[in-house]
Parts: sequence; C-alpha cells; structure tokens
Amino acid sequence: MIEQQIFMIFAGVFCGSFLFGSLLPRVFKKIDVTELAEDHNPGTANAVKYAGVPVGLLCLAGDILKGALPVHSAIRMGLATESLFPLIMSAPVFGHAYSLFHHGKGGKAIAVSFGVLIGLLPLNTELLALLCFLYLLNSALKIRPHTRRTRVTFLVFLTGTVTLMLVRRLPVEFGLGAILISCIVVHKNSVKQQKFEEKEKMNKIEEIVY
Repeated sequence: MIEQQIFMIFAGVFCGSFLFGSLLPRVFKKIDVTELAEDHNPGTANAVKYAGVPVGLLCLAGDILKGALPVHSAIRMGLATESLFPLIMSAPVFGHAYSLFHHGKGGKAIAVSFGVLIGLLPLNTELLALLCFLYLLNSALKIRPHTRRTRVTFLVFLTGTVTLMLVRRLPVEFGLGAILISCIVVHKNSVKQQKFEEKEKMNKIEEIVY
C-alpha cells in the first residue's frame, strides 16, 4: 500500500505540473499568456482574456480534471483511509503552484483545488460546497485584488475545515488534505501579491524619476 500511495503522490504532482493555461493558448493561438498578462498567471481568466472563451474553457476543464482524476483514482484504489492520502490530495495543487515543467513557477492553483474536491465525490460533498459558498460570498463582497480574495477565501476554508473535523463531520484524511491545499494556495497567492506590489512600487518610482 505504501508504494501505491507514494506513486499516486508523484502522479498527482506530475499531473498538476501541466499548466493548461499556458500550454493550450500556445498550441491553439501561438501566444504566451504569461507574457501578455499583467500578473503573468497561467490561469483560466487570462486564457479567456487573451486566447478566447473556447480555449479558456478547455484550460479550465484541464485544470479541474488534473485535480480530480488522481484523487478519484486513489479512492478507487482504496487509498482514501491511508495515512498519506492528505499528500495525495494536495499533490496536484502543489504541482500546479510549483510546476515541474516551469522551473518551479506555476499558477494560483484555484481551479485545480476545486478539481481535487470534485475528486472526493461522492464520499464527501461538504468541502466542495464550503469552498463554492466562500468563493461566491467573497466575490459578492468584491475583495480586491484577486490574490487577496483568494487568500481570504482559503484561510476561511481552512478554518471551516478544522471546524468540520472537530464536530466529526469530516474524515481526518480529507480534512488534513484540505488544510494542506489551503496552505499551498495561501502561500502561493501571498508570493504573487508581494511580487505585484513590488512591481507597482517600481513603476511609481520610474514615473517619478522620468
């Protein structure tokens, strides 16, 4: 069993490392959205903006599937109650955030996180419902910028996950996996926000100088 768990962890990181938001616009439109976009993020929103809705939807589907399939496969293999299942859950998210194929650079890991939670169905619905609710709520509150909204969403999601674990509404393996995912996404978006703010400061300095 331990060999299977380790294999699925590596498989999840490998799948997650395919950045469809970068790959598909290159294939279909011959453009690099990471160069065109202000935030340089290889995500669905930038794919839609620069490569069009059809390509963007393909990117979204790819990001969701690369999160869902490894987790669903691990469950089918009987690994849902094993000790390393939290790492299996978080592996696609880690791969997307720190891609093996892009020198450790990656995306914000939002769609792939939803994909992982979709992969838990039908064993667990609470986590997916919670994350969907929080994203809709924070979108309605218009928290800006997007990286801050994502950090707030996943911090509250982490808190909600711990609460579900405490009231015994969530298996420990699923809860720990969701906590790991939250930590990865929060850290990744904190780094992106810091880089964005540093770039803004440099632009202001250049405007003053010139």
